[in-house]
Amino acid sequence: AGEAGGGAGGGAGGDGDGQRAGRIKKSIELADLQFHQCVNLSKFDSEKVISFTPPDGEFDLMKFRVTDTVSLPFKVMPLVRELGRTRLSVDVKIKSLFSDKQFANGVVLKIPVPKHTARATVKVTGGKSKYVAKEQALIWKIKQFQGMTELQLSADVELISTMTEKKPWGKPPVSLNFQVPMFTASGLRVRFLKVWEKSGYISTKWVRYLCNSGADARAGSYEIRCA
Repeated sequence: AGEAGGGAGGGAGGDGDGQRAGRIKKSIELADLQFHQCVNLSKFDSEKVISFTPPDGEFDLMKFRVTDTVSLPFKVMPLVRELGRTRLSVDVKIKSLFSDKQFANGVVLKIPVPKHTARATVKVTGGKSKYVAKEQALIWKIKQFQGMTELQLSADVELISTMTEKKPWGKPPVSLNFQVPMFTASGLRVRFLKVWEKSGYISTKWVRYLCNSGADARAGSYEIRCA
């Protein structure tokens, strides 16, 4: 069996008025809160502690949604300009907003271009990028992205002149995939973890934080509209 308690940041709990040592305890409002069936709901209601007997294998203990206190790990600034009927200018800046002691892994930006693109000349200040016709997009891959760093992509896109394309191009949003270990966008933290093992088996306790862009279809997606 196990118990876990959560909170904002890593601070200890305060007294009745939400303060301790002159500091105001930050609260996080969770929406659409759902627990696995192994959780003791009455204990959570009374003590705000998640007590459970885990089933075999991997499982989702708790699911929730946060909207007001989200700290985004990246700021993406895309600018796409149409230069006549046969050219596009694409400039994308991406800045990491987490600590410079942390690194994001597997960062991939997908920057859509019109389907009648002929070729693209791309320059980046970090990582690798190329035009992928099958994806109808510029794909920019950054293996590791250090915190508090800014990178830039500049591209000159040549289009095939066509008379059949009468609708204006809609500038689809830029999509971003990434993983940032030891970072939580919600600010939620596990403040303690206790394990009771009646059989005498010695368990190893550890907590890992991982911020994911939503590449998993269940988690949604991370998209940025083009200016």
